[in-house]
Amino acid sequence: MRHLLKYDFDFDFSGDKSNRFIPFIIGFLMYSATIAVMSCFFTQNLTSEWNKTLSGRITVEFQSNIDGVDETLTEKQKEEVFQTLQFTKGIKSVRKLQETDILKILEPWLSSTAIPDDFPFPVIFDVETEKNSNVDLLAMSDRLVKISPGVRVHDHANWYAPIAKISNGLFYFAFLLSLLIVATVCITVIFITKKTLSVHQDVVKILQLIGSNNSYIASQFKRYYFAIGVRASLMSIILGILTILGMSFVSSTDLLSMNTMSHLLVATLIPALATVLIMITSQSTVLFFLNNENWVS
Repeated sequence: MRHLLKYDFDFDFSGDKSNRFIPFIIGFLMYSATIAVMSCFFTQNLTSEWNKTLSGRITVEFQSNIDGVDETLTEKQKEEVFQTLQFTKGIKSVRKLQETDILKILEPWLSSTAIPDDFPFPVIFDVETEKNSNVDLLAMSDRLVKISPGVRVHDHANWYAPIAKISNGLFYFAFLLSLLIVATVCITVIFITKKTLSVHQDVVKILQLIGSNNSYIASQFKRYYFAIGVRASLMSIILGILTILGMSFVSSTDLLSMNTMSHLLVATLIPALATVLIMITSQSTVLFFLNNENWVS
């Protein structure tokens, strides 16, 4: 890699001992930007999944042991509830959950706890509403209360709204953080380019005297910082891949899943784009200072 990135420079860049740590600094910034962008994708995917799962869903629950009666609803009452829900305006479908479905919902909280055979399961109806429809939940609740006073209506959209706000806030925060990191990379490159240019000011003046134009001098710096950017990118990509593998191992995620592959793409693409940005920034910085008469600090 060192030989592949070695050019014939008119400047003795290898003599700048203070620049030996620059690839590590920029590489860490690239890695931080990668993590920030991954966070953007993660929160966006999570919000999208919640939206698909929770939007347009209503849960109607009838508690057990109402008025001292173990049985929540009689078969006749269940049929009345089903008919009431099915003929409510804006409701697309109604499904009564079986005890096995309820056990699957309670499984994360039950752990190894055994449920007795006489456990009073509530009666739960999973209701799907039509898109862009406003169901009158108050009127529906009034009709259901007449069937049984132990009814509870849960609108999943009310649960999702605050979660969506937090998720969107995290998305914009991660996006802003990635922009700040990119700005930090640009500022760092501008600073070290100006410093390197000042160190080699004698060589710059000689090149100008023999007829070299500013574009030629700037191209030398561009190739030098391209080599730095490539080394920093390799460091960032390695750290990014190790991070993704670690997260996949902890969360038991398939390495060939779409989310993992998208994260690997981000871990590769962000350092590559940052390298291009470093080249452009260094070249523009040199041209800016060389086009000004008093550029030597």
